[in-house]
Amino acid sequence: MLYDVEEDYELFVAPQIGEYSSKKGGASRHLMVNGSSERIAIKIKCSNNNAYRVSPVYTIIEPGFSQRLQVVRDPGEPQVDKLILLYKKTECKNAHEAFYESGEPRNENKRTMIALVTHDRPELLPKPPQPKPTNKPANLTNIYTQRIHRYKPK
Repeated sequence: MLYDVEEDYELFVAPQIGEYSSKKGGASRHLMVNGSSERIAIKIKCSNNNAYRVSPVYTIIEPGFSQRLQVVRDPGEPQVDKLILLYKKTECKNAHEAFYESGEPRNENKRTMIALVTHDRPELLPKPPQPKPTNKPANLTNIYTQRIHRYKPK
């Protein structure tokens, strides 16, 4: 099973896979939802910080609320990477403080993952045909007559 609801009931993340082009790079958006009855502090770690930019890195989500996660990938070699979302229940005002400065034990951190897949596939849709350049001025009469002659049955 790809997603175990019982395990990650407190923090729901969708989609759990981000796909990017190795030639163009790209971006993906993910939704994080706090399904618990307490505040959750989240810290996001990436396996390849040279190729990816993540926003936000630290955040707090109130019970029943959601937060968008933006992941941007630069062009580069095709490979599989991952984002680790560390999260824990907290009463802190600041997510960074919840992970580093609070007296709460670190072993209470739970985690979930987003797979980041960069592929080298060709474009699926062909490029649309480019119109032929003409020396005639572009006006409605010329456009209309070109279309009539182009689609005239033989």
